[in-house]
Amino acid sequence: MADALVPSSGWTVSHRFYRIHRTRWRALAAPERAAAVAELRAWLAGALVEEGLQLVPLALVGKGDVGLMAVHPDLRRHQQLAQELAATALGACLEPVYTFLSISEASEYVSSEADWARTLVEEQKIDPTSPDFTAKMETFRKRIAAYAEARMYPRLPDNFPIVCFYPMAKAREAGRNWYALSFDERKKLMQGHGDSGRRYASRVTQLITSATGLDDWEWGVTLFAGDLRAIRDVVYEMRFDAASALYGLFGAFYIGVRFTPEELPEILRL
Repeated sequence: MADALVPSSGWTVSHRFYRIHRTRWRALAAPERAAAVAELRAWLAGALVEEGLQLVPLALVGKGDVGLMAVHPDLRRHQQLAQELAATALGACLEPVYTFLSISEASEYVSSEADWARTLVEEQKIDPTSPDFTAKMETFRKRIAAYAEARMYPRLPDNFPIVCFYPMAKAREAGRNWYALSFDERKKLMQGHGDSGRRYASRVTQLITSATGLDDWEWGVTLFAGDLRAIRDVVYEMRFDAASALYGLFGAFYIGVRFTPEELPEILRL
């Protein structure tokens, strides 16, 4: 086995969406279809308990039939997953609809220690030499460290059955170029954007991954929820933030429902 290709920071993330070629599938004899279902169920069951791999099987609602979201440090493992699926009898009846490759990252726009210290002194009027100031700064450091850890090395939630994925980028055109803004301007816009998203923290879990140089878009956004309306609401509300209203570009949206290997034949009508 070749050496693992693990990023210097963060984990590799892939999304793969497929459509079942029904004519090809129905051309198989009934015993062959039964064996193909059993084979893929066994493969999924093994992958779902593989150490280091987070795999989310999805039954797509429109724009395809089945999808896989995978999180694993090693790029080679993502390449192998695609080939392992294609090597199954059912996988041979799947046609790729869309793929997306990205990497987990922590936002560069989070508040810094200097930002928080300024807030404590200027807004909360706390004496910077006081024990209260020291305690609040330590709490801030722990919170930011936990945030960075969760973004760089995400643990996908298992309590939300609905998954939404979409790619996005920032505008780069005359008069509307995100990358021509100063860092402070971009940071202010993104902090307002983040404030809107945090209001949905109990209803939606969000994973934003970076794809610049890896795919055709700059970021991938994966939303996990238990209520379809929650996904609709958070995306709608965040569209009004200047970061999106003025600079946001969005690709196609894919909605899927998580399923277990045991549910495979019924949920995909195989």
